[in-house]
Amino acid sequence: MPSTPPDSTHYVYLKFAKTPDGDLVTNTIPLKVLNISVSTTKTIPSFDIPMGGMGTGESKTLFFDLGMASKTISVSGVLTAQTITRQFSATDGFVSGGTGPTMTNKKISVDMTAFEISQLIHSMVDSSGFQNMQNISELIILMESKVDSNYNYRAADKSSSLIPFGYGARGTKGNLDNAGVFFIKNAFPDATTAKGLGGFVRSFNTTHTGEAVDVEFSLEFEVAEL
Repeated sequence: MPSTPPDSTHYVYLKFAKTPDGDLVTNTIPLKVLNISVSTTKTIPSFDIPMGGMGTGESKTLFFDLGMASKTISVSGVLTAQTITRQFSATDGFVSGGTGPTMTNKKISVDMTAFEISQLIHSMVDSSGFQNMQNISELIILMESKVDSNYNYRAADKSSSLIPFGYGARGTKGNLDNAGVFFIKNAFPDATTAKGLGGFVRSFNTTHTGEAVDVEFSLEFEVAEL
């Protein structure tokens, strides 16, 4: 039986730059996803050796593996009405309209329609890294995992638990899959609330159909560092 996600519903989340570590509620947008496509393209310079096959009858090609690759995640699904929680850094201009909700310690939760969430994400993608309350900088995709970061089962009965998909390898520095690794930037996760994929939304597309209350969407997330 599949593991239950933290909010009992969603397995994929978009997180803003100002999201607290390990928090899948505050400054986070849960997504109902139908399809996920992961593309990892290795970049290796190569060139053919002139006259390489003159003596052997077989041509030769040299390559240099310089540790370069591009990583892209494509996601599609449906946006639905849901509650969004925002924690702001500045609220001096906020004025309560008397109809709710109440803001406490610069934190507020509001029920938004699917169209409002669509507009919110479009607006965020249109922003820059200078607007850290708008900038989407992390994608969380929770996946089932039976084997932990040290090649041990996570449970004696071999049951699985949810961890974020990422590009970390199992083992400590210089050990197991990380033999030859001198510095681990992103360790293989052992907790549901571990860090996901850092990067940016390359594109976000929505389809608004007739009188439907839900909104179909697709987005492309590029794994990168600032």
